[in-house]
Amino acid sequence: MKLRARALSAALTLTAIVALSAPVFAADKVSLRLPWLLNVQSAGYVMAREKGFYADAGLDVDIMPGGPNLNSTALVASGANTFGTNDVGQILLGDANGMDLVMVAACFQRHPAGVVSMEKSGIKKPADLIGKTLAYTEGGPWTLTKAMLAKAGVSLDKIKLVVSPSDQLLVNGSVDARTDFVINEAVALDLQGHKTSSLLPSDFGISTYAEVIFAARKTVDSNPDLVKRFVAATQKGYDYAYAHKDEAVKTIVGLNNQLDPVQQTKQIELQESFVYTDFSRAKGACAFDGAVIGETEKTLREFGDLKTDVDASKTYSIEFIPAK
Repeated sequence: MKLRARALSAALTLTAIVALSAPVFAADKVSLRLPWLLNVQSAGYVMAREKGFYADAGLDVDIMPGGPNLNSTALVASGANTFGTNDVGQILLGDANGMDLVMVAACFQRHPAGVVSMEKSGIKKPADLIGKTLAYTEGGPWTLTKAMLAKAGVSLDKIKLVVSPSDQLLVNGSVDARTDFVINEAVALDLQGHKTSSLLPSDFGISTYAEVIFAARKTVDSNPDLVKRFVAATQKGYDYAYAHKDEAVKTIVGLNNQLDPVQQTKQIELQESFVYTDFSRAKGACAFDGAVIGETEKTLREFGDLKTDVDASKTYSIEFIPAK
């Protein structure tokens, strides 16, 4: 019995020594720069971190807010951040200015930019804007709106245009409609008791993506495994967030107590149809079609600020989306 006990003790000691001497692999530290302040628009990334999907992929992810003076494309291009999110247009413009960014996933299949009006205005289609007053500011919503109107055969000279970022003009009836992001601004107005309706370019033949994940080309080329792990874990985060929307809202409001939980709940419910389409349900969350990138390049060239030549086919890679 003593011999067996000694043998067992020796075996346990050896096991402990082997365990102590086994290599410990540190998680890869990466950062993700959001396009704007933290809210449920970023639910997929937050839940990927909070539920351990990034950790399981060997990643230690710092999710960092964007803002007026924090441009995700410039910060990723400079090496300050590993990954960023933004819409296709901003990334194409960055590449046209020498940033050399690569899109690796697209989590909002439909772009939430469009035209918001009061429901009583009766604006349901592009032609309904004829003779109306439309407020706009330069940027993505206005570019996509111009493309939508052109496709519908509605000339801008048939609409009264006003440059203004104010929702108050819409509320007090000074304008009939304004360009905006329908997943947040329209929800805020609805919660204030103003019933709204929206025109989305994505419903009228103008295709592009939002919440696109991108990295510097040198990151994609030198560490493709890192990119693949990040995209796969993010996909899991998106699926979890939209299967557990109440938990996602609670988590994000806990991280940013300036948010209204009621608004965030309504926003994430609205966002679901932007994230999950027939295409993404078949291919997986954040999957994308390179042809849409090409369409966006043409839209930007005709209606936006893209003046420099850029080869859209070199600005993305679909190889990092997990096979479904």
